[in-house]
Amino acid sequence: MNNPPPAALSACGTLLRQGDKARFLTALLAPPDAREGLFALYAFNLEVAKTREMVSEPMLGQIRLQWWRETLDEIYSGQTPRKHEVVTPLAETIRRFTLPHAPFAALIDGREQDLQMPPPGTEAEFTAYLDATGGMLGRLAAAITGADPEHAAARATAYAKAGTLIGIARRAQLGRVDLPLDRLGAAGLTARSIRDGVPSEALSKLVLAFVAEVEQALATLPRAPRKGGTALLTGTLARRLIKALRTAGGDPFLAAAQVRARPDGLLPLHLWWAIRLGRL
Repeated sequence: MNNPPPAALSACGTLLRQGDKARFLTALLAPPDAREGLFALYAFNLEVAKTREMVSEPMLGQIRLQWWRETLDEIYSGQTPRKHEVVTPLAETIRRFTLPHAPFAALIDGREQDLQMPPPGTEAEFTAYLDATGGMLGRLAAAITGADPEHAAARATAYAKAGTLIGIARRAQLGRVDLPLDRLGAAGLTARSIRDGVPSEALSKLVLAFVAEVEQALATLPRAPRKGGTALLTGTLARRLIKALRTAGGDPFLAAAQVRARPDGLLPLHLWWAIRLGRL
């Protein structure tokens, strides 16, 4: 599987292995000339995605995200990038693969929504959030690996949606609810009931409805060319998460606890087979 020993990992690879093991494993399967680019991209994503967990109040999170906006502005204006273990390789990745600025800006804007207490009001807003935080990252990964950007975006958005569902418990601890208010209301739920961390039949039914939507979205995707396939492995990651949610009967609190208790030791093999067989 061409898995380098830990000592050979770059700073971004090390950060990713510690903070986002799933994407780390997908990047390991990329050709050597793309692997470090994916490490840098995904390490950037990790830095902005964990903003809400790292700050005690929204203003501090906004300052952190603004720092990244200004850093990207400097990179794209040709200035010498700030000295930072992620910024330096990210600047090189942007230059080498001619990555566009707009997806980075959209991704940061999406993460700024994590700092806001009210959930998305409508399903359309929820979908826009998933595209910003998942789809845009998929498009950038595709630019590095040579995959079709829309194929990658669709799978990355499905993974973002599945991740949001299994992350309900962790986000509730931060006072954050990501499911749209219109779907919550139709299910007889409130944002407060989820923040209280109490499982319910109504919540499980709603989660299973979302799971079915993810399954349908993945099932109807056209077969993707194998070129740049490592950027498409988020589809495999999404399927693993929705399987965990179905096993837990749609209870996101139980599913998250089961995943923590039983790490998926076979995930590297499943990802390798997905690439080998072209089932992306």
